[in-house]
Amino acid sequence: MKKVTVLLLAGLLALSGCGESRPADETVPEETAQSAKEEEKETEQAVTQEEETVDDPTWEALESLGMVETENGLFYVSITLPAEMAGTEVTQESINANAGETYTSGKLNEDGSVTYKMTKAQHKAMLEQLSQTIDDALKEMSESGEYAISEVTHNDDFTSFDVKLTGDDLGFAEGFMTIAFYMYGGMYSIFTGKKKDITVNFYNASGEMINSASSANAGE
Repeated sequence: MKKVTVLLLAGLLALSGCGESRPADETVPEETAQSAKEEEKETEQAVTQEEETVDDPTWEALESLGMVETENGLFYVSITLPAEMAGTEVTQESINANAGETYTSGKLNEDGSVTYKMTKAQHKAMLEQLSQTIDDALKEMSESGEYAISEVTHNDDFTSFDVKLTGDDLGFAEGFMTIAFYMYGGMYSIFTGKKKDITVNFYNASGEMINSASSANAGE
């Protein structure tokens, strides 16, 4: 579950221009590339092991998203990422260097958080990219064969998901994926600046609703 969140956050941070920049014509040494692959593999293994040892769903990842602050002004939108999401490699110099296409300016705060200022158009483009990233993840979920899910649809702001199953019953794995839908919708709503509850409806192969869940009741 946390792997899903990590992938989404990584894509969003890359879109925001966070982290260390590299000139376009700079090549990565073969040794460095190999080392990066090994580190990525180790990270995936660690995430998998962590998922296997978790007895109950945790809400730490979704709660950490709540620390994101989004302010919608008349012409600009300001988004503050907490230090945990901004990363340790980001510097004021790298923020300034990457300003332009995805945001107009950024400030590295004393607590390690980063505040990005973007135009309405840039904010819209960021949300469109996030929307596409979520859609790709949902498509992979239904096409991978790992889950008994044939199709996942949602409304425009990702506050409601309709999940069609391949069978008649809701299995444990598919039910557990409810948390992933909460995270997808929660992330999107937070970056719009309008935090909303997320609803997930499950339908059997015949189209009959067999289960409905809401993030408003997640802690109960």
